[in-house]
Amino acid sequence: MAEIQPFKAIHYNTEVVKNLSKVVAPPYDVINKEQQKELFDRDPNNIIKLDLNPSADPYPEAAKELQRMLKEKALVVDSEPAVYPCMQTFQTQDDKKVTRRGFISWIKLEPFEAGVVLPHEHTLSGPKMDRLKLMTATKASFSQIFSLYGDPGKKLEKEYDKLVKTKPFLEADQDGVNNRIYRITDAATLKLFHDLFKNMPVYIADGHHRYETALEYQKQMKAKNSKHTGKEAYNYIMMYFTNIFDSGLVVYPTHRILHSIAGFDANKMMSAVKTNFEFTAKPDIGSLASSLLSAGEHAYGLILPEKKYFLMKLKSGSDVLAIVKENVPAPVKRLDVTLLHDFVLTQTLGISKEAQEKKLNINYTIDMHEVDAAVQAGKGQLGFILNSTKVEQVKEVADAKAVMPQKSTYFYPKLLSGLLLSGLE
Repeated sequence: MAEIQPFKAIHYNTEVVKNLSKVVAPPYDVINKEQQKELFDRDPNNIIKLDLNPSADPYPEAAKELQRMLKEKALVVDSEPAVYPCMQTFQTQDDKKVTRRGFISWIKLEPFEAGVVLPHEHTLSGPKMDRLKLMTATKASFSQIFSLYGDPGKKLEKEYDKLVKTKPFLEADQDGVNNRIYRITDAATLKLFHDLFKNMPVYIADGHHRYETALEYQKQMKAKNSKHTGKEAYNYIMMYFTNIFDSGLVVYPTHRILHSIAGFDANKMMSAVKTNFEFTAKPDIGSLASSLLSAGEHAYGLILPEKKYFLMKLKSGSDVLAIVKENVPAPVKRLDVTLLHDFVLTQTLGISKEAQEKKLNINYTIDMHEVDAAVQAGKGQLGFILNSTKVEQVKEVADAKAVMPQKSTYFYPKLLSGLLLSGLE
């Protein structure tokens, strides 16, 4: 179903760039202005000069920088097509050492309606236009789309077990995460990767904007090419694949800080939602977090000023499908984030869906202590901490051809930009 192909990656030349940790960067969409400047100043060949160039005219400047790095051999093209296993070792929020395993290759672009590559999030026009301008100017992509697949037999993991005993092809550390890239070129192993996906769809976990941008770029290039065959590089996009059964797959919850709500009254809000929820007071943020974890689905940690904490749990017998008024498929209605956004934020607090999408009254963070600090400092009127969305729920929503509310998932760690690049010519 999904067509996986090895490719000749563009990568940093370790004979010229001695420390890869100085040239890679987080994904462009999580970098603020201060981080952008710090990365720009960190090394003359930092990937930020390509992926998020800070100049007044960033797209042609990124193209110039790419050609410079290739000419100076800071970047080189791999000698033969390969699939690139990627291992990321990190500490979880509960201080466990974990390694997430996956691989990077090309995947043939397919429209979502084909059912081969399935999304779970809405996209916005602004980021897609930005990425399209960059792709058009540079004719390259600088980071991988993050996708999931389901193989309970863990066929590829057996190959990873062999690789970890060998020296990585590339290695970089960033923000406490050790990233190791390996390289597979032998035909028999490449066939194993290719054949595994013949009858398997993939689910986009992160990178929806970049995938849709690649589809638009393919459309434009196809229109210009009278000899289009379908084998050109623009028919493929670089993607990272990890197994939903991998023990290192970690999804963090994204918590909510609510602010600037006109006429907000905590007592009135709690009274209104008591029709469907029950509240249990907790002494501190730690107790709230542990009780939330054990409470299961449709439960939230409510944080109020003056260090007031409540476990907010849906009453037994309450029908989520009836409570949520938004016209979305059942797998979406059952999500914790949907119930919170629809019943509490929209129906109770009067924050429209449009206002939520524009983040007019809401900020997001994966750090529950940041939520608490913001509320206690008066930067938020209230906060909600959530449990993680399950990977199985992501799959259910995608299979239903539906999308989740904003910030429903946070797959950790993020993939670095600059470990591998892909040319589109």
